[in-house]
Amino acid sequence: MLHPYLNQCPEDNSYVVQTGDTLYAISRFYNVTLDDLIAANPDVDPELITQGQVICIPLSAPPVNCPTGATTYVVQKGDSFYSIANKNKMRLSALLKANPNINPDALLIGQSICIPVISSTYTNEAYKVRFIYPYRWSKIDSERYAGIDGFFNISVISGDVSVEEVCHIEAHHKLKPYGTNPTISSATVAGHEACFIIPSTDQPMEMRGQSALIAKYVKPLEIEDTSYQYLIIWTDKNHLRDIANSLEFLND
Repeated sequence: MLHPYLNQCPEDNSYVVQTGDTLYAISRFYNVTLDDLIAANPDVDPELITQGQVICIPLSAPPVNCPTGATTYVVQKGDSFYSIANKNKMRLSALLKANPNINPDALLIGQSICIPVISSTYTNEAYKVRFIYPYRWSKIDSERYAGIDGFFNISVISGDVSVEEVCHIEAHHKLKPYGTNPTISSATVAGHEACFIIPSTDQPMEMRGQSALIAKYVKPLEIEDTSYQYLIIWTDKNHLRDIANSLEFLND
């Protein structure tokens, strides 16, 4: 329940004193100077604060110095590091790494933080899809991008068979690109019938952890008088879910 006096502080940046707190400890927690904290609370005796007392937190944190390519985000009421990461479709760990000097438990409304540019958007007009991938990956050709930590390759499959059949055929190819005992799991991706193929532990090292996402088009895709029913994206298993979660079909 919101404390009845929290809205007396500018921007609602305030703190309710807990047992054992001192103004110095509160200033360290919010990364503001003790002098600024005292100045923001002229009616508070700095030597005597009590449990339940409301302390206003000044927005006096040092300006952020964001890395090249990153953008600045101004914290809004109700924001948390988790919600900001989720809003920007990034891992919480990446957001924390980009803001090493900010206490994630002490965000202030109006405070600036860095949003790292960690992904780029890939669009394939021929295959009618779009998804995000790590921005450090380089273009090998129009259907393949790769970096030191992963890759993706995209294509389409023809054949009037079920999702289960096309996934089984791919997973158990005679060259065993996914090892001898890959895992196939049914899924729905961007509203489309799909499956994931995860390699077994005996997958050849040169495959670099290759996994696959196969998704069925709502309507067959026509390319140069050939009809294709399925999209396939090969990618390393560490990036499979991220790509799947960002996948969009442009012809839906």
